[in-house]
Amino acid sequence: MVGVGKVVLDLLASVVVVVIVTVYLLADLPRVRRGLYLLAPRSRRARMVLLTDEILDRVGGYVLGNLLTSFIAGFGTWLWALALGIPYALLLGLLVALFDLIPVVGSTIGGIIVALVALTVSLPAAIATGVFYLVYRFLEDYLLTPRVMARTVDVPGLVTVVATIIGAALLGIIGALVAIPIAAAIKLLVQQVAAPHLERS
Repeated sequence: MVGVGKVVLDLLASVVVVVIVTVYLLADLPRVRRGLYLLAPRSRRARMVLLTDEILDRVGGYVLGNLLTSFIAGFGTWLWALALGIPYALLLGLLVALFDLIPVVGSTIGGIIVALVALTVSLPAAIATGVFYLVYRFLEDYLLTPRVMARTVDVPGLVTVVATIIGAALLGIIGALVAIPIAAAIKLLVQQVAAPHLERS
């Protein structure tokens, strides 16, 4: 039980760190943009401006898409908890929404917590909650997230999954959180810079 609590606290700490860094980055975004523009030679600065703006737009799309899927997970949890009489329904919904910001494992951990709380109602309620989250994870991983990310970030579903796995393997939870925006930036740079250069050579 202590080990589970430590994992949950580590995940929460990682999410909080990413959220804080994101807030500071958004607050200082104009200065960050100007700094990035200055990295390019004057002759190529106009193209640098276009690429940077496009990358930031895709990162913003990822954030909005992730918030959308997290809202759906939290709202679904709230309705499910109300339907089964699980206590702290709103709090559990908020917790699952927060954990769902973490790709791949977030909603699973949130679902385990909700199932444990459902044990205070009855064993069948806990089992039904576990089944509910298994079904939801399938729908989120194979239907919801790939569609949302393909529209908001313009990254194929397969690339989304592979990028998340690689990011998690390299940098843990934080790597999983930033993997998709990085994949979107790399895809754009390949399309706009590397591919035309290869065509000309």
